[in-house]
Amino acid sequence: YFMKKMSILFSLALLAMSCTEKEASTTGNVSFKASSSLTSGKAKLTGKSSVSTIVLTDFKINIGSIELETDTDDDAFNNMPVFKDVKLVGPFLLDLLDPNKSLVQHITTLEVPNAKYEDIEFNFVKGLLEGDLKGKTYLINGTINGKKFAIWSDKEVELEIDFIDPTKDFIVNGNDINLNIKIKLNAIMDKLVLLSSQGLLVDTDADGIIEISTSNDDGNASIGEQIRKLIEEDSDLDDKD
Repeated sequence: YFMKKMSILFSLALLAMSCTEKEASTTGNVSFKASSSLTSGKAKLTGKSSVSTIVLTDFKINIGSIELETDTDDDAFNNMPVFKDVKLVGPFLLDLLDPNKSLVQHITTLEVPNAKYEDIEFNFVKGLLEGDLKGKTYLINGTINGKKFAIWSDKEVELEIDFIDPTKDFIVNGNDINLNIKIKLNAIMDKLVLLSSQGLLVDTDADGIIEISTSNDDGNASIGEQIRKLIEEDSDLDDKD
C-alpha cells in the first residue's frame, strides 16, 4: 500500500511539473537603466577649444515616470486582455556622473505583460525634495576655464525613445529585457565648447556662477532651451550596458 501511494504521489508530481512547463509565462521582467553616453567611458568629461576648457562634474536628473507604449498595429497581441500601455511612477533621482557609482545606473525593474512595445517615454519632472535638484528637472554642473557653471531647467523634459536600430524588436514574451536610456553628453559638451569659444557663456549677474537655464538666469534662456532640446532629441535606447 505504501509503495502504491508513493507511486501515485510521484505520478501526480510529474503531471504537475509537465503542466507547469507547458504553461507559458504571460509576463516578463524589464530592467530600466540610465547612462551618460560618452566617447569612451568618462574620457570626455573635459572639452577644449583654443580659448576655453570645460569640465563636467555632475549630471543629475529626476525621472517622474516611465511609460512603455504598446504597438497597436501588432496583430499578434491585439486580442489579449493585457494589451495596454504600462506606466511606472517615480520619482527616481540619478546622478549619472557620480564617480562612486557605475557608468550605467539601475533605475528599477518591472514585471510587464507580454506585448510588442512601440517605444518608451521618460519624463523628467521638478524635484520636490530639499537639495540642489529641488525645483529642477535636471542639473549639469561643471567649470568653464575654472569658473563654475550650472545648466538646469524647471520645464518638464519628455524623452520618447526607441532603439537606434529601427529593425530591433522590443517584444516581451515571457523573457527578461534590459533597457538602457543613453543621454549623449558628447553633444552637450560640443555645444558648450562652441558657445564658450564664441564668448557667449557669461556670468551676467556676477554671482560667481554662469547659469544656463530655461528660466533666463544670466540671460541665457535661449542657450538653456538648446541644451534641453539636445537632451530630448539626442537620447536613444539600447539593450546593452
